[in-house]
Amino acid sequence: MEFLMLFLAVFLGFVAENLREHVVEHRRSKEYAISLVQDLQNDTTAINVQKKSGRIFIAITDSLLNLSKRPLEGRNAAQFSFYARFTYWTVPLSWSRATFEQIKNSGNLRYFKNYKLLEKLMKYDGLVNEIEGEFKNHQTRGNMLLNQIDKIIDPEIHHDLSMYTLLALDTMSKETKDNFFSAKIESIENKSSEVREMLNMVIVQQRNIRFNDDRLQRTKELASELISELEKEYDIKQL
Repeated sequence: MEFLMLFLAVFLGFVAENLREHVVEHRRSKEYAISLVQDLQNDTTAINVQKKSGRIFIAITDSLLNLSKRPLEGRNAAQFSFYARFTYWTVPLSWSRATFEQIKNSGNLRYFKNYKLLEKLMKYDGLVNEIEGEFKNHQTRGNMLLNQIDKIIDPEIHHDLSMYTLLALDTMSKETKDNFFSAKIESIENKSSEVREMLNMVIVQQRNIRFNDDRLQRTKELASELISELEKEYDIKQL
C-alpha cells in the first residue's frame, strides 16, 4: 500500500509538472504569436511602400528611355536630369524580424505545435532572406549609378533635388515638376556615352525590380495567410 501511495504521488507530480509546462508553453507561444502578428502587419505595410517605390522607379526608367530618343538639351535635358537623380534609389525594406529571430535563437520554435504553420513561418523567413540578398545587389548597382549620374547631371539641380525622396514623386505638384523641367540646364548631348552607360544600368535595375516585385507579392500574401492562421490558432483578436 505504501508503495502504491508513493507511486501515485510521483505519478501525480509528474502529471502536474507536465500540465504546468504545457500551460506555460501555450501561454508563451500565444505571446510569441501576438508579437509575430504585429511584426507581419508591419512587414505588410513596409512591403506596400516598397512595391509603390518600385512602380515609381519603373515609370521614371520608361520616361528616361523616351527622353533619350530626343536631343538632350533645353527642357529635355532638364527633365532627363530630374528623373536621373532618382535612379540610384536604394532604400531598403525595414523588416520586423525581432520576434522570429528571438524564437529561433532561443530554440523556442518547439512551442509551435502546428507544423504546417511552422513550415509557413520558415518559408516566409526564406523569402525575406531572398529579397534581402537581391537588395544587396540593388544597392551595389545603385552606388555604381551614382558615379555615372555624377558625370551627367548638373550639381545645382542635384543639390535642389536632394530634399526629395523617390516616393515624393508620387505627390509632387505639377507646378514643382514644371519648375525643375524649366531649369536652365546645359546640353548633355555631348555626354552620349555616359548617358548610354547609365541607361543600361538603370534598365538592369528596372528588370530586377520587376522580378523582385513578384517575390514581394508572394511574401505579402504569405504574411496575410500567417496573420490569419496565427489569429485563429491562438484566438487572437484583431490588433
